[in-house]
Amino acid sequence: MPKNLQGVFMGLLLLGAAAWLYGCFMPAFIAGKSINDLHGITYTIDPADGAENSRPDNHADYRKAYYAAEEAWRTSRNTWLDISSGVAISSLTVLLFLRANRLRTLVQLRRQRTINKTQFALWLNLGWGLLCISLYWYYYYRGGRDDYPPFADSIGIPLMYGGMALLVGWLLSNAVLLPALWPARLPAFLFEKPPRDTWQTRLTTAVLGFFILLTGLYAVLTIIDGDHLTIPVALLFLYLLLVLRGGYMRAFRNR
Repeated sequence: MPKNLQGVFMGLLLLGAAAWLYGCFMPAFIAGKSINDLHGITYTIDPADGAENSRPDNHADYRKAYYAAEEAWRTSRNTWLDISSGVAISSLTVLLFLRANRLRTLVQLRRQRTINKTQFALWLNLGWGLLCISLYWYYYYRGGRDDYPPFADSIGIPLMYGGMALLVGWLLSNAVLLPALWPARLPAFLFEKPPRDTWQTRLTTAVLGFFILLTGLYAVLTIIDGDHLTIPVALLFLYLLLVLRGGYMRAFRNR
């Protein structure tokens, strides 16, 4: 087991930064091709088609030709940039948490005292606020590097539906987690052990463990996707669920 957690995540941060720099200097397209060639793909128009069906964004052959050319001409530059930035940002987030709490070993991490209920509510809502910003950054950043084809709909549509989804998620998380916070005893140890094996502790561990697993998978997906501002929020929500679990285990211990 690693004896210095800060050293581990510092190494991952440097590795991610080095891979990101490598991706930055990698050409986006194979030799002799560019984004202008991709956008300049010609398409065949059937004279029997009407004027509306002859538009390139409505022509199925044009779309197929575009996606085939994109797959053939684009290099792995964007993949390098996404995964490497995800690794770097996630490592930096965890490293800042470890340094702020002066944690170096796993033993210290397991014995780390959590935040209180007021701080829990503040961090929960701050996370949802940051997700709203990350939504806009995600689409503008990818649009700026020409990730979307010229016939794609405006990013205003995913921004609208994404904003609605975030609003629903924010309301549901407050409606579920804040009442669920009431029986918990905080602060507690971050990895508080259950005092005894009862059906209450097993049920609590199963329910919260399920959501911790989902949030952990979501965090991994955001790292792979290079979703810059969402990564710290996903890790924050993972931390908050661990805090809630620790608070319940402390409440069971104090009964």
